[in-house]
Amino acid sequence: IQMDGREFDKEYNLGRAEKLIREAAARGAKIVCTPEAAVQGYARVSLPPGASMDDPKVAAKRAKILEAAEPVPGPATSRFAGLAKELGVWIVFGIDENRGGKLFNTAVLMSPAGEIAGKYSKVHLQNWMVASGVNHGDGFPVWEVEVGGVKVKLGIQICYDIQHPEATRELVLGGAEAVFVPYCTNDFARPLLVHLFQTRALENRAFVIRVNYAAPHNNGTSSIIDFEGSTQDELDKAENVLVGDLNITALRKMRSVWNKVYGPPNRY
Repeated sequence: IQMDGREFDKEYNLGRAEKLIREAAARGAKIVCTPEAAVQGYARVSLPPGASMDDPKVAAKRAKILEAAEPVPGPATSRFAGLAKELGVWIVFGIDENRGGKLFNTAVLMSPAGEIAGKYSKVHLQNWMVASGVNHGDGFPVWEVEVGGVKVKLGIQICYDIQHPEATRELVLGGAEAVFVPYCTNDFARPLLVHLFQTRALENRAFVIRVNYAAPHNNGTSSIIDFEGSTQDELDKAENVLVGDLNITALRKMRSVWNKVYGPPNRY
């Protein structure tokens, strides 16, 4: 779901997310993903060159970001749990997580039963993320989910993770067939960085689903990329829902063919 978002306005953000998740489910989606930190609208400090992390204004916003963060499970988690159970869908949603007083940039995987199936916290952090108080996650978990009687393995990365090749490779080595990438940036619409997502999909033989905020928060261009590195479909900048099928049978056939050119089997 390519939603608009507002910093610290959780009610607005949850309302936009719920509206579009309902629309996605009505159009047949069985796994739905929000952008990065969708609950809090991706509130972060600005850290221009030469700025100090100890600057009082930076420290004050860092404290506000932590204050807005929620535990998992918590209020926002409960709302997504009810929605997932009502609609019978899997939901990957981004949240600033307060884990014992420490901040993590987390994506939660919610099952159609309304239960937390797992969560992933962003591993790779830019300097303004660290200045915002975000802590590094550790590890790249993979989960097996069932959709319409078909079992498929999913992984999650968050934004900047995609610019580190080992992140996607770790997920695929763990069995991931589809990688969901919630993010928040205007930069990933650049052709070079779109190609980066496509390269990750091709070199690992995996589907990559990239999910950004709509304008005016960001510039959209969320897309589904297949295991050949081709963009199946892509949105423009406006708030919208992108629904598509992942041909898991074709992916598995490609991964099993003799003389594999791409993917982990040729990794030494």
